[in-house]
Parts: sequence; structure tokens; C-alpha cells
Amino acid sequence: MTRTPRLPRRRLLLGAGGVAVAAGAGWGATFLKVYQDRRRSNVGKLSFRNAVRIPALLDPEPSADGRRHYRLTLAPGSSDLLPGRRTPTWGANGSYLAPTLRARRGDRVSVDVRNRLPEDTTLHWHGMLLPAVMDGGPHQMIEAGGTWNPYWTVSQPAATLWYHPHPHGATAAHVYRGVAGMIILDDEHSARASLPSEYGVDDVPVVIQDKNFHDDGSLDFTEVKLAESVAGADNLGVLGDTILVNGTYDPYFEVTTRRVRLRLLNGSNARVYWLGLTDGRTFHLVATDTGLLARPRAMERLLLAPGERAEIVVEFRPGDDVVLRSFEPALDLGFPTERFMGGDDTFDILALRAARTLRDSPPLPTRVDGAPGPVEGGGGGGVCSLCFTGA
Repeated sequence: MTRTPRLPRRRLLLGAGGVAVAAGAGWGATFLKVYQDRRRSNVGKLSFRNAVRIPALLDPEPSADGRRHYRLTLAPGSSDLLPGRRTPTWGANGSYLAPTLRARRGDRVSVDVRNRLPEDTTLHWHGMLLPAVMDGGPHQMIEAGGTWNPYWTVSQPAATLWYHPHPHGATAAHVYRGVAGMIILDDEHSARASLPSEYGVDDVPVVIQDKNFHDDGSLDFTEVKLAESVAGADNLGVLGDTILVNGTYDPYFEVTTRRVRLRLLNGSNARVYWLGLTDGRTFHLVATDTGLLARPRAMERLLLAPGERAEIVVEFRPGDDVVLRSFEPALDLGFPTERFMGGDDTFDILALRAARTLRDSPPLPTRVDGAPGPVEGGGGGGVCSLCFTGA
């Protein structure tokens, strides 16, 4: 019988070691490239040439029972998100995003939600205090082609909330496609606060989202690419390299008053923003997720996690030209997770251009009667933990 020759044990071990070294070197090269590529920024790449879109205020219809009645139709569409390219999107009462709903404490409201999307979905009133059966979580699915009719009484203080789909396993994708809108609640204290309040003029919704796009303009839902997975990169949701504000790319807002109230909403799936103004000026935090602060808080940076809202008031001089920027957020995740989760990223969000002549604004109040005490930290609580991980 012919015996198969065997390699000496020493040579076999050396050969295996060589393969391990080669594999390690290959992984190291992949890791290095992925690590370098995952530092993202648009600073210096924008011209701020597009007037930021202001979502329409949805006027309620009067109803026989005295409720403020709103109608929302969720449907697919096509949007101009990038120059020269059309993007398949979803929206409510339009092709992308949704109108702003506005109500006052004590109002009795009802909504007709018609689902004309190709999938079952829900509509969740994020931050609203209301019965669970009306809240539009995964337990309140609206079949494709169906209609849902929630109703409730607004019983909470003035605040900035938002609404979005919340179907189990598809929340992130439905929001990423574009179904999201802001809710503004008013009360007797906000009416007396002398804060900027003219919607779209000195009281401005700012829905911040990051996206990735394919070359044809369609949305890229990839969370982690193969090379990134090999390198050990992992993030909870899509981290985009393109910023949209109210669905506007490369946006600016024309300031016409001495003070402007920005209602900030982090509508991104996973990205954390560390917001400030490029000239380092101080602004005032006047409200968080839960409502108005008793005393405006001066600050230069504001941390905003996915789903969080904050209201800030910025003061301008005639001719000012400043950019709202997200600086590198300190996520305290360590190496290399900090970079893989966007901790080294910097993005210009919105240019703020003041006119040569500005209308006077009421002075910033030193105290808002009836508001709760000041909240430590950034945009406050209220993050919906299922909204940004695909759950």
C-alpha cells in the first residue's frame, strides 16, 4: 500500500501561521480603509442655494361633534431630493414628509388616516399623551388600502412632537422613505411667553435627516456594507452622508426678524447631532421634548439623539450669515465604535441668512410662567427606542 507523504509538523505549523498572518494582514488593510472611509463630512461642499421647504400647516375641518378633524393620506410618490435626480419616496398628503399639525391643550381632535402605501403601516403620535388604543403603535396596524380613525383630547402642556409610522420590524424603513411630520401643541402659557410664534417666519420647523443614495437617486437602505462588516463596523440603523432639512438638500433660510425660534427634530434613523452655530454665538434653549423650560438656557452646543426635539431661539443682526452645524458628537463609545457610529462626523445643516433690515422681535422672556423647571442636558428625553433600529 502506498502511503501519502506527510509534511513535517514544523513545516505544517509554519504554513498555517503564514496563512494566519496573511489573513490578519488582509483584515488589517480592510479595517484601515473602512475606518478612514467612515469619517464623513459635507463641510465646504455646500453652496446653500435652495430655500428650505416649510411643511404646510394642515388646517383642521370642523365636525358636527366639535372636534378638530384632520385628514392624512399616506401614499408613495417621487421627489426632487437631489439635483437632477428623482427619488421614489413616501409621504403624507404629498410625496415626501407630512404637513405640520397644530392644536391647543383642551382641543378634541380626530384624524382620518388613509393608507395608500403598498404595505401595511401605522401612524404613531410620538410624545402625545393619549389612550394606547389611539396611539398607532405596532398593535394598531392599518392595512394597505385601509383607513384608521383615532381621536383624543389634547391634555398636555405646549410642546413640539412628531408623528411617524411604527410597524413592527419596519419602522425605520417607513420613516426613512419619508413618512414623518411635526406636531405643535400650544397652551395658555406658550401664548403669553412672548416667544417667536409666526409659523414659517420666525417660528420655523427644522426636520433634520441623513440619507444615502444610489447613483440613480433612489434611497440606499444599506446599514453595513460587506467590507464594513468584515472590519467589525456595525451601527444601529442607516448613517447617511447626505443631509436634508424638511426634505431640502443644500438649504438656507432667509431670516427677516431679530429673533428666530427653530423647532429642531432629529428625524434620522441612527445619527446623533451636536448642534451649534459656526461663529460660536450663544443661543437659548427654550423647550425640550416635554415642553417649555421655566427659564431659557443659554448654550453654544445642543446634543440631539434620534427622535428628540428641542426649541432654540437665535438672535440676529442685519446681514448676518451663519450656518447651523453638527460638530463631532462625543458619544463616549471608545475606539473604533465611536467613528463607526458617527462620532467623528461633521455636517453643515442649514445656512441662516439675515436680511439687511430686520423686524423687531419681543425680548426673550427671562421666565415662562406655568412651565416646568429647567432640564439638564440636551434635547431631553422621549426617545422611542424602537423607532430607529428597524424594529
